[in-house]
Amino acid sequence: MPIIELDMLIAFVNASDSLHRLADNLFKKITRGELREVKVASSALLEYELVLRSRGHEEREIREDIRAFNMMPNLGEEPLTAEVILKASEIREKHSLSYFDSLHCATAILFDGEIISIDCAYDDVPEVSRLDPRLL
Repeated sequence: MPIIELDMLIAFVNASDSLHRLADNLFKKITRGELREVKVASSALLEYELVLRSRGHEEREIREDIRAFNMMPNLGEEPLTAEVILKASEIREKHSLSYFDSLHCATAILFDGEIISIDCAYDDVPEVSRLDPRLL
């Protein structure tokens, strides 16, 4: 199964996010084992931390959130490696993905070629298949 990136992480913890219900249902399916071998890209956790810090969240709160993702049943983590960074650089040369999106995309390509996201930018990268969480 696929890599999950930032959009669903943010939506899951933010009850006022327009995608919260979708993210909540997605994570319920993961914890119940209905979606198997789903992993969070380490780059998504890093981006999560940066986004929350930029919004003024306390360090303690950010740590609690990341620990909660880390302890979630049936949700693994795919590490940020030199190979991921190199692949992300290649992706940015060919496609118009942001820095972090290229890292998430590279992680997915090197893992199993699938990424769970609502971000259509991944559709332009032929090496990865985007799984729309609304369809899972």
